[in-house]
Parts: sequence; structure tokens; C-alpha cells
Amino acid sequence: MTRFVVNENMLRLILGLSFAVKIAAAFILHDRGLSNEWIVLFNNFQNFNIYSYYNLEGQTIPSSYMPPFYLMFMYITKLLSFKLFNFIYLLYFFQIILSTASVILFFKLCNYFFDKKLSIIGAIIFAFFPLLVFSNGLISSASLQVFFYLLFFNFLIKVINDKKKINIILFSLVNVCCLFLRGEFLIVLFLSLFYIILINKKNFKFALITFLITFTIVSPYLVRNYINTNSVHIVNVTGYALWKGNNHFARVEGFHDSLHPTARENWPKVSEFDNLYQQLDNIKINKRYEQERDQIFLQEAINNILQDKKKYFILYIKKIISYFFIDNNSSISNYYNFFHIIPNIVIAILAVPGIFLSCTKRRDNKILYLLMIMFALIFLISMFYILPRYKISIISFQILFSLFTLDYIFKKFIKKN
Repeated sequence: MTRFVVNENMLRLILGLSFAVKIAAAFILHDRGLSNEWIVLFNNFQNFNIYSYYNLEGQTIPSSYMPPFYLMFMYITKLLSFKLFNFIYLLYFFQIILSTASVILFFKLCNYFFDKKLSIIGAIIFAFFPLLVFSNGLISSASLQVFFYLLFFNFLIKVINDKKKINIILFSLVNVCCLFLRGEFLIVLFLSLFYIILINKKNFKFALITFLITFTIVSPYLVRNYINTNSVHIVNVTGYALWKGNNHFARVEGFHDSLHPTARENWPKVSEFDNLYQQLDNIKINKRYEQERDQIFLQEAINNILQDKKKYFILYIKKIISYFFIDNNSSISNYYNFFHIIPNIVIAILAVPGIFLSCTKRRDNKILYLLMIMFALIFLISMFYILPRYKISIISFQILFSLFTLDYIFKKFIKKN
């Protein structure tokens, strides 16, 4: 009993320190304001009451360029600021609160596999991991993604354990939040529901009801997108993202950040893109503009891959390695900063033996599930391109599996002495 109280007090201390460190980091390193696609989406929503990324020839075109949750999060934060102060700071504050709460969720996840002592160590690593700390000062959905993904995984582990009933409505709402945060979560959701049915057919009813509730809630947005594009989807950026990571000049981090029509004078002037530019120029300006644009990029990406399979397969392998470890040829500013690169390398290296140790130790459906999701994310996202912040998607898994390595080292070499 005493040991549990000590751990509980330790967790409170970790949460307090984590909150303070994140506040300080956001204050020093935060983005100065909205930028890139977020400022376009936010201004169009605020000025025209429409979710739109393109305003061309006087037409504000309905968009599904980005999942809508983070824009909603920003707009609600703006309303809650009551115009008394810069809402960006309130946005960072909310992100830090969610990031701090994520520490509790990660501790609970660890506690399914380890004792409280090792779970506390995992919580410490997670709470102060530089990438997770730094992400709170970005105009990015990273903090929200980590929070809702961890909520989702904790729910799923409970289902796999088959010990406690979970609130299916709440679980479905978490699914909706994840779907509206990250497009690839659709794959995670389908794999997860398939997995729980595979290990226990009694879960079929649960999976079916979850699916129906989730997509009933999402359906108005899907209908909205169908009306505008004749296509059922949550995000409409697959083609562009695939092309960005698979074109003549692409590297691990992709090539070219924006081919927005209003920035035409800044487009790369290279003959390899002449056909692409001609197709983009011929798109009619109407509500289907975004859909047709994305289809052009998709077809270009597929053509590139088919024309030089070896080149893009090697690039794909490089993206997988860079995603799990580091990109050894990054052009991103401060990528090789000590506080970014060293923790990522250490955790990735520790996670590798931890993956094997977790499998050989015992056949655990929970472990197999987390491995399936981690590798699904790695293989899926690496098809596109890898930016440093994308590590957010798998860092929780890497820290968790690194604990298996630390546990082995402790029991094998330290405890004996």
C-alpha cells in the first residue's frame, strides 16, 4: 500500500513538473502566429463561414484539404478568448493541458504491461521527451493527436482484456475525434475493430455498434463532402501527399511544400513538372476543383512510381528507416539539434530489442495489437513523406517497447548484482 502511495505521489510530481516545463518551452519556442495552410483555412472560415482552402476568381471553394477538428479547436479557442488577448496563447495553454493529461494515459497504458515502478519510468520519459514538449508550442494538432490516440488505445486494451465493459458512446466519440484529426486513423480504426473480432468473436456486436455510431456521427461531414465533390472522404489530400513524397526531386521529407495556385510564381521551374502544371492550369474553377486537383497529383504519383519502381522502393525503405530512427539527410532547420536527435536515436535503438523481447516473453494479444498498429502506421505514412513532427504518431509505441529493453537490462544485469 505504501509503495502505491509513493508511486501516486510521484505521478503527481511528474505531472506538475511536466506542465511547468511545457509552459516554459511554449513561452520560449512557440510559433508566433498562424501560418501555412492554417492561416488560410482559419481566415476563410472566419471571413466567409466556410471551410475552404481555395479562394480563386472570386469563388470560395469548399475544402476537405485538412481534417476539420483542429480548425474547430482553434475557432472555439478564439471564441473563448473573448477578444481580450491573443487567442494563440490560450491555444497553447489548452494544448499543454491535453499534453499533460496524456502522461496519465500513457502511464495507464504502461501499467497493462509493467509494474508501477517501470510505468513511472515510462511516464517520466514520455512527460519530458523533447519532441512531445516542443510540440505544444506549435500550431499543430500533434498534442491533440497524442491525447486522443492514447485514449483510443486505452479503450481498445480494455476490450482486448475482456475484463471491464467500456462506454461505447464515449469510445465512439473518441473515434470521431481521431478521424477528424488524422486521415490515417481510418485504417487504424478498421484494423482495431477487425483485430478484436479476430481474437474473440463475441466482440463482433461491440465492433459493429461502434462502427455504426462512429460513422453516424461523422456522416454529416461525409455527406457535405459528397455533395461538393461526388466523393465520400474525410480528407482530400491523398494524391498531393503521395506526389509530394514520390516525384523526381523527392527526398524522405518530400519535395515542395506548396503548389497553391496563388503561389504560381514560386513553383519550381523544371521541365519534369511541365505536364503536371499544364493539367493543373486546365482545371475548371468550381466546387470540384480540389477533388480534380488531388486526382491529378494522385495519377502523377502513380505514374512516377510505375516508371521507376526501384528508385521509389529504395526511397520508401529510406522513409521507413528515417521514420523509426532519424533522417540522415534532412533540410529541416534545427533537425540535428542535440535535444531532438539524441532522444530520438536512443529511444529508437532501445525499442528494437524491446519489440523482440515483448514477443518472445509471452504471447500477449495486447502486445500483438500495439505492434500491428505501430507497423501499420510506419508502412502507411512512409508511402507519402516523413517530416520530423510525424514521429509523434509512433513515439508512444517506441517509448513503451523501450521499457521492455530497460526491464530486461535491470533484471539481467542490475538486479542480480
